[in-house]
Amino acid sequence: MLEDREGDPMGSTGIEGLLRDRLLIMVNDRSAIGLLPHIDGNAGGLLLTGADAAVRCRNIRNSYPDTVVAVDYGGHEHRVATVDRPFGYQAADGWHALDFSGLEEALNGQLANKAAFAVTPTCFIPPDEDGDARVLRAVITQANLLERTDTVVLLPCSYRWLRDESLLHLVAAVRASRHPVALIMQHSKDPLERAGVAEGLRVLCRSCPRLLLWRTDLAAFDALAHGALGTAVGVTAMLRHGMDPRRKGRGWRPYPVVLVRELLKYHRVEVLQNWFARVEPWTCGCAVCEGAELSRFSESTAGVRESQWHNTCELYALHDELISADAGPDRLEWWRQIVDDAVARHHLLTSDLGEEVAHPPVLHYWQRPSPPAVRMP
Repeated sequence: MLEDREGDPMGSTGIEGLLRDRLLIMVNDRSAIGLLPHIDGNAGGLLLTGADAAVRCRNIRNSYPDTVVAVDYGGHEHRVATVDRPFGYQAADGWHALDFSGLEEALNGQLANKAAFAVTPTCFIPPDEDGDARVLRAVITQANLLERTDTVVLLPCSYRWLRDESLLHLVAAVRASRHPVALIMQHSKDPLERAGVAEGLRVLCRSCPRLLLWRTDLAAFDALAHGALGTAVGVTAMLRHGMDPRRKGRGWRPYPVVLVRELLKYHRVEVLQNWFARVEPWTCGCAVCEGAELSRFSESTAGVRESQWHNTCELYALHDELISADAGPDRLEWWRQIVDDAVARHHLLTSDLGEEVAHPPVLHYWQRPSPPAVRMP
């Protein structure tokens, strides 16, 4: 572990104090600089991905030493974890499988590049077909050997870990970690659309107060309301869920996707243009839009970039409301009201348009009472 790092953002509160209620924005290193003016300096930060993430981290921290920045090497996008080699990363010279000393070196390398904290380069953890959670336990066991207080253990898991007996294994593993744990839920689309996953995530958050939810979407707010330590929301659709490295065809073309806060939903701009050609256009008062119409974003590079800045501002506006409420019942009540309002706005828009505006099924789940935490022996 590196001691007495210049500009150490942890101060006397430690890593949990640094991450508590913090909303990081997960972004590719190529897009990070333009996003910086829209990052909340007090309760926000950046989680960088991409080939040059470590170098970009150093550059940003040199210029903005008070900004919380960390790096996800993204090894989980390339390899599946095994009991013997659960950690690794892809570099220009090929794949690096890490033993314990290599893991320490990788973590120290992140801090040498001025990351606010280190993140284990964990490979993808597939579904627990044998029911013994061997790979998951291997990640936690090896990470627990790290004699350091500056590290987050990354768990990039299949969505199936949030259901049935696998959920109990996951709760036990997160509780057994000596470090905060960041969960990434894998699915080809939205993991919360799978049966039982939204409920399992709530149970996990209520059962594990040192849990972080990363690479997610508006589920970040449900997680924080239910006791998660912190979260990281992806700036693009590809960074709002995990990926199985065994699946092919991950090509992606950037296009403007707009967070409509009143609906708690990301929409492609052509959907908004279709709606607001027929009814009074909705406007946005965020620092990027300044009262402009939500349907104005173009498919140009500049339009995509501006929509991402808008989304970031809206996320932090919601986040500011959430952290202004006391953790526990007050925060839960705030979130339930936000969800109820979003469902009502869907119904109102349906009436205005004269056609059904489908709302995300997860909104109905988020209206339900919260499940209890898991009691472990």
